[in-house]
Amino acid sequence: MDSLKKIVISGPESTGKSWLTQKLGEHFQVPFADEYARHYLEKNGSSYDFDTLEKIIIGHKSHQQKAIQRAENLVFLDTDLLNFKIWEELVFDKTHDFLDKEIEKENDHIYLLTYPDIPWEKDPLRENPDNRLELFELNLGLIKKLNRPYQIIKGDFDDRFENALSALEVFH
Repeated sequence: MDSLKKIVISGPESTGKSWLTQKLGEHFQVPFADEYARHYLEKNGSSYDFDTLEKIIIGHKSHQQKAIQRAENLVFLDTDLLNFKIWEELVFDKTHDFLDKEIEKENDHIYLLTYPDIPWEKDPLRENPDNRLELFELNLGLIKKLNRPYQIIKGDFDDRFENALSALEVFH
């Protein structure tokens, strides 16, 4: 049996991450974890502070672990701790002390990084309509700094799915 491949769909807001995570999970008929932060904020309100993000991070890890435990060879994850690091630095100009150590534990993640070339969709939980390219570059820079494998996913929704399938071939 091959080792478990953990494919993370990462990138800025409103670039099709949640859609692509679900579509790939369904296509391959494997477990996938949707975005935990969205569930948390929808349930508890959209305002948050630095301490709230710690609760969200802990819930996120638990939520993803459930999908990982159900997986045999492949699992798709809507974001990972890199997104939280960028989020915390952007909003609070600091990160939780434990975050870098937890990110190191996720060193087996493979990234499909979504490019901000589809239209922004307004959503009450989205905060960054004007700096998606900057957020993309922050994601890409962090992935490269950590020397993690990645492929960039571009195009409209249909193209994104086909491009993601092609990108996954690189990781076999």
